[in-house]
Amino acid sequence: MALDAKSLLGLQTMNVITDKGYTTGKHIDICTKNNITTFSSPKDHSSQHNGLFDMQIFKYDKENDFYTCPSGEILATNGAVYNKASHKVKHYKNRQACKICDLRDQCTMNKNGRFIERSIYQEALEENKKRVEANPDYYRLRQQIAEHQFGTLKRQWGFTFTLMKGKQNVLSEVNLMMTVYNLRRLMSIFSVNELKNKLKELVKLFLMKYVYCKRIQMI
Repeated sequence: MALDAKSLLGLQTMNVITDKGYTTGKHIDICTKNNITTFSSPKDHSSQHNGLFDMQIFKYDKENDFYTCPSGEILATNGAVYNKASHKVKHYKNRQACKICDLRDQCTMNKNGRFIERSIYQEALEENKKRVEANPDYYRLRQQIAEHQFGTLKRQWGFTFTLMKGKQNVLSEVNLMMTVYNLRRLMSIFSVNELKNKLKELVKLFLMKYVYCKRIQMI
């Protein structure tokens, strides 16, 4: 979606703001490589809030590609990349050190010791997280821009389900609701006469472009 928008607008660089549902390392990495800066709400790591050592306290050495655990031991990787449901990861572990570690009960319940999964796109995820945390007001724009219409449609208008079935039919129903929403918003910004005049101007422009395109086709 970001690549399409960038191409459509003819931009060299672009910022995008998204919620957690769009925060995937692979897509953030693709955006970064295409000069698109993401501000996508960070997801909590799955190891958080379970009473054990959070993976964030394990120090990662980028140059040598290993982690140092709270007891000072090194968790290394064999370099293999493993496929998961929606991403790819590398594993870091040190079974021998975990067997005799005094902090084991605070670190892991795994019989083989603690191991860390690191996404191959982890660096892109971390850079995105830094941007969001450093620009909280900028990220809040997404809520102001994107949440209002859905709150109105679902809570105030009761549009919590569709009457039609099939993708095209459902999209047509949603598009009608969005059109009504947009018109209602315009009516709250402009007076009725102002809105009528602006719509008439748009119709004139549309007709002019339509006639121009027809003439080009005839030539």
